[in-house]
Amino acid sequence: MTAVFTYSNPRVIHWGPESVAQLGGELQRLEAGRVALVTTRSLTESLHRLPVQPVATVVIGQHAPMSQVRDGVDVAKAATVDCVVSFGGGSAIDAAKIIAVRLADGDGRALPHIAIPTTLSVAELAAGAGFTNDQGDKAGMRDPRLMVETVIYDAELTLATPMQLWLSTGIRALDHAVEGFLAPGEHPFNDVMALEGIRRLFDSLPRAKAFRSDVGVRTENQLAAWFSFTLPGASAAGLSHMMGKQIGARHGIPHGVTSCLLLPHVMRYLGRTMPERMLLLAQATGVDPADRVEELVASLGLPQHISQFDVGQAALRVAADELANQYPAADLLAIYVAAL
Repeated sequence: MTAVFTYSNPRVIHWGPESVAQLGGELQRLEAGRVALVTTRSLTESLHRLPVQPVATVVIGQHAPMSQVRDGVDVAKAATVDCVVSFGGGSAIDAAKIIAVRLADGDGRALPHIAIPTTLSVAELAAGAGFTNDQGDKAGMRDPRLMVETVIYDAELTLATPMQLWLSTGIRALDHAVEGFLAPGEHPFNDVMALEGIRRLFDSLPRAKAFRSDVGVRTENQLAAWFSFTLPGASAAGLSHMMGKQIGARHGIPHGVTSCLLLPHVMRYLGRTMPERMLLLAQATGVDPADRVEELVASLGLPQHISQFDVGQAALRVAADELANQYPAADLLAIYVAAL
């Protein structure tokens, strides 16, 4: 048997308390002087903590509406920026990726992008970007130029992140690890990293809830999330992810929460055809991985039922029918209903 693994990650990853101090050095390395800062409304009062003076600031809403991204491109272009810095969760990071590509120079190279994440969704680790189209549906794009140049994991900058958002995106990271581990094919490097990421998330997420201001624990969360995503293509295309995206933007459910709702039920469905992988997964989670994930979500006080978001069976039937391709619509609907 022959196989190949292509490692794709940002070139530089800084982590640890006060690592945001490395931002200036990274901008100097990239020869960047005119920065567009892409962030969210909830973080505008924290911008003074970043050692940078942007010449343009772009504020992005949940699920990265493309109308706001287009406006951001116009703002950044008018300011003649030469670098993009994102500060926030997946929506801000994905929007910044698209802006950086749409401002590509004459050689087609995207502007350098430095990401400072404040959630555990790890959008910063993938050469892809999600957005909400003008019809309100979730869409995405892939392009090698979307890859972030530098990531700065500074847990001190995450303390203002609401606890439910922090923990639910931690379950999103768990979703990445599980779906990458259960992906078809041979991926031994990812398997080692995914299992370790799962172990660390099970250990550190409950401590993050118990010790809300512990920067050391939050750093552990960030490292575990990083480890969860060494097979980004397969993870992001996993069944739980795809089913979550199908209902997330349309019904206003955050990405992390869709993982809380769907991951255990998807695991039970997939586990029927890959019992050997589930046994290996149990080494990291304990007996019956799907039950253990469900118990973890419950212990963190996170949502577990789609009905909490006023979504009924009729809407789920539409979602299942639209998504059906690799999996039968009836199977997808059964998973949705199990999560209802």
